[in-house]
Amino acid sequence: MEHSAPAQDPASILGVFGDPGGSSLAQEANAESASGPPAKKTRTNTPWTPAEEKRLKELRDAGTSWSKIAETFPNRTEGSVKKHWYKDMHYAEFAEDESAALLEAIKEYDAQKWKIIGQKVGKPAKACEQYARDHFAGRI
Repeated sequence: MEHSAPAQDPASILGVFGDPGGSSLAQEANAESASGPPAKKTRTNTPWTPAEEKRLKELRDAGTSWSKIAETFPNRTEGSVKKHWYKDMHYAEFAEDESAALLEAIKEYDAQKWKIIGQKVGKPAKACEQYARDHFAGRI
């Protein structure tokens, strides 16, 4: 036959056995069990606002630590703040030379796109362009 002791909260256990150190462990235990552990941030898929992104950029540019930055976003975890920075914002800035290179690549690709598309589908470039205009208007 197994015997199990009834569940007791930490404060009642300390109250029974006393607190030999003279500190108020029982009071601390009562306070902790009443308030519970700190609330964990819940997962949110709330889109970032321009104001939040501006604040994040300013704090990163100032060299603020990730933990301090995360404190300014109470509904977001430190991990989600970092992920947004590295995935969505960090590479969004282009230096002048990068901007010029991107513009050149767009111009070069745009001039060649129907030729490349035609080769992929096995039709003349002009026919692909015309068919796309006639059949896919508003979708491309």
